[in-house]
Amino acid sequence: MPIYDIFEHVERQKKVGDPKVELSTHISDMTLGGKNQSIEEKGHLFATIAARLFFFILLFTDIAWGLYTIGLFFLSLPLNILTGFKIHKLKKFFLRRYLNIKRSAICALALIVALFSPALGTMVACSYFLMYDKKGVQEIVPSVLQDQFQEFFNPVS
Repeated sequence: MPIYDIFEHVERQKKVGDPKVELSTHISDMTLGGKNQSIEEKGHLFATIAARLFFFILLFTDIAWGLYTIGLFFLSLPLNILTGFKIHKLKKFFLRRYLNIKRSAICALALIVALFSPALGTMVACSYFLMYDKKGVQEIVPSVLQDQFQEFFNPVS
């Protein structure tokens, strides 16, 4: 754990030659004549924070979707057991919920990874959908991102 000197700005002011030394907690590099952050650095920081925030929101939404799907799955399970999985529509509903639980779990895993590394999280999701569930791209991935997935699936030679 790094150790910070909370009075470092006072020492820096003394070195600059400022006769009036205040123990203010808000002394920036700009005040001391240092380098100002460029617009690109500020934009990169904002993009990084915004991406993490949106992945976090998507993670909570995915968890809610997963819990809803698990609820429907366990509601349809006793009905299917009672009928012996003979009613086609009920069996199809049950199998669909099972598929959605798997999709929700993979999406949650990808989003957790994306909180730390967005590129790696996207790669986890892409590799799952590419290898096991190509139809899931049209059903789960937002239409805005589907073009990127399709470009990844069908690279131009």
